[in-house]
Amino acid sequence: MVATLSFLAWISAAPSPADWYPFTATGAPAAGEIGLADWLDAPAGKHGRIAREGDKLVYHGAPIKLWGLNLCYGNCAPPKELAEKRAAFYAKYGINSVRLHKYADGPGWAGIQSKESCAEFEPAALDRMDYQVAKLKEAGVFVKLSAHFGTIRAGRADVKDVPYLEEFGRFDGRTNRIAAPHSALFYSPELQALHIRQTVNLLRHKNPYTGLTYAADPAVCVLEIVNEQSILFYTSMAPLKASTTLRRDVGKRFGDWLAQKYGDHAGLVAAWGEKAFDGFKNEGFDFGAESLDARNILPLGNPWFWEPEQLQGSQSFRRRRLLDSLRFLYELQCECYDRFVAAVRAAGYEGEIIGSNWQAGRALSHFANLHSDWRAGTIDRHNYFGGGDRKPFAAGSMLARAGSGLLSSGLQQALDRPFMLSEWIHCFPNEWGVEGPAIIGAYGMGLQGWDVSYMFQNGDSGAFSAAIGRETWDVTAPQVLGVFPAVARHVLRGDVAESKDVSVRSVHAPSLFEGKLGFDDRVRQGYDDKELDSATVPARALAALRCAVAFTEAPEETSAVDLRRHEKDGAIVSSTGQLRWHEGRGPCDGFFTMDTPGTKAVVGFAEGRRCELAEVAITPQCRFGALYVTAQGRRETVASAKKLLVVAMARARNTGMQLDEKEDTLLAKGTAPVLLEPVRATIELRNATGAKVTALDHDGRATDRVVPVANGVFTIDGARDRTPYYLVERR
Repeated sequence: MVATLSFLAWISAAPSPADWYPFTATGAPAAGEIGLADWLDAPAGKHGRIAREGDKLVYHGAPIKLWGLNLCYGNCAPPKELAEKRAAFYAKYGINSVRLHKYADGPGWAGIQSKESCAEFEPAALDRMDYQVAKLKEAGVFVKLSAHFGTIRAGRADVKDVPYLEEFGRFDGRTNRIAAPHSALFYSPELQALHIRQTVNLLRHKNPYTGLTYAADPAVCVLEIVNEQSILFYTSMAPLKASTTLRRDVGKRFGDWLAQKYGDHAGLVAAWGEKAFDGFKNEGFDFGAESLDARNILPLGNPWFWEPEQLQGSQSFRRRRLLDSLRFLYELQCECYDRFVAAVRAAGYEGEIIGSNWQAGRALSHFANLHSDWRAGTIDRHNYFGGGDRKPFAAGSMLARAGSGLLSSGLQQALDRPFMLSEWIHCFPNEWGVEGPAIIGAYGMGLQGWDVSYMFQNGDSGAFSAAIGRETWDVTAPQVLGVFPAVARHVLRGDVAESKDVSVRSVHAPSLFEGKLGFDDRVRQGYDDKELDSATVPARALAALRCAVAFTEAPEETSAVDLRRHEKDGAIVSSTGQLRWHEGRGPCDGFFTMDTPGTKAVVGFAEGRRCELAEVAITPQCRFGALYVTAQGRRETVASAKKLLVVAMARARNTGMQLDEKEDTLLAKGTAPVLLEPVRATIELRNATGAKVTALDHDGRATDRVVPVANGVFTIDGARDRTPYYLVERR
């Protein structure tokens, strides 16, 4: 019988509460020994715009990595004191970009919209957002603009632009807003015009604190067309059910499209077959007999209908109809994107643009959607991991399976486009949050060559969270942001080399609309969480070499990845030789090591494993943790630096937090202060005779606590030292 690690044993054998220690960082902007503010080239945009060149974002003649977080709703327009505090706090922790998301999702708490219209802004709220942008720019922090959740929330004054707005609902007395259904934007030229007017009004607005319009300000690095939307997702039929006007208009457009392709109704019947008509009553469409002459045939479908297995099986009787609908809907989405791009270019915006960031099923619909986003610019995606169902342990750790969870998003990277993950995080109460920045930093931003990361939260106080679980998504939780002094350091410095070996999946877009892909493709879709995989190029390959999609001019064969040449001593070894992923024997097991000139690290469940990393050996003496030894300076290496930082972070819990391991439930959140699980490890430095190791406080300042060193060997112990940070000084 193969030995496996007990799931509950990992959880229930936590160190005693007496060993966990309070996290006491104040959020002070002073750099101490950990700060990165002087790494940011302030003000943001002083060298001009960030531009897309091939598969890279380039700034001042060199590739740039953007490592950031989200601010949402009214948090994009905070009081000025908070704006100043955030800018300094973010810069200290190496955050050089912020995604301003949902800043125009509504009035009041929901954003900067005026009370009457979604396309006009409340002056005081806009002024606060102007100030936040100016303070971020001043600190060297770029911004990405993402106007709203993705469903336009229109006001009473907007009915003149969208006369059929009230077909989607009624104005309520609380917000005086009507939200258009998901996917409606792509069907409706009127909604598109309203969305464009909202965006252009901001782009043409001059920020009094920068003296520049948003269109002209190079600190605005990316403009997002629409958040989390695809006309090819499961929401695609809802707007047509809701609106008589959209049904009529879309039916006419689809009818004209079909007539151009098939001539008349007889030609359409010959192509589709008699059974393809009048067959969507179960989906809520029973509006009379369909006829090309009546122009009442709708482009109906969703990702399940378009799966290759369904087109060959249960949906084979209307296969041609579904494929025509897929193509028509794809063209509507592209048309919407093209219209938006033309409008913002006419408004003077010359920066990078992304289409949307949503997953559209798998196989045919997925790659048609990806191609539509590819046409617009940089590829952007979202993903989340664990905890959203309030179960602390069900998801386990991503380290158990190489390429799983968040990292699997990289299977959507395009060969000739930059790639960003603009929403991601471990969802509370999942306890392994520190592994997220570790994996995305090393494997995503490093080995895979991703360009941008924005961890998700709605807002923060410009300091660490006083207690975790205030919301499901919390970047400033100590066990997440607390590792940034190491992770942001190696990301901004480019310690992990991008793989020169690339596994390419070839996609010929026109073939998708004939039901042909050429390789298998799998997606497990939860709510916001998803995992991609393939037998041809499995997610595990993301631990070994770069994986990318190439949109080709003609059909091309896709070669399967043979990972055996990357497997050595029980690990998947990256093509660069710098990363080794040891997969787990259970859901709470597995670890990886990083061996780069600038950073050495062990992340995960590696208790008792001596990890040889060139100039450093790290032997964790705790069940779980992220341990980093990194050069302090921007142009230094571990071998050459006079100062090294040691960052050691594991789990965090509120005081009094109660978990039921057997029932997999959170019984009580607890209260402040946050307690950190102690990390213990022995670290051996080569050529470090006479080194001094000092415990730092939680703001990164030196204390009077000195850790004994003998012949370059020392032991860190969070239970003893009450800190996750240490400074090593070479004599």
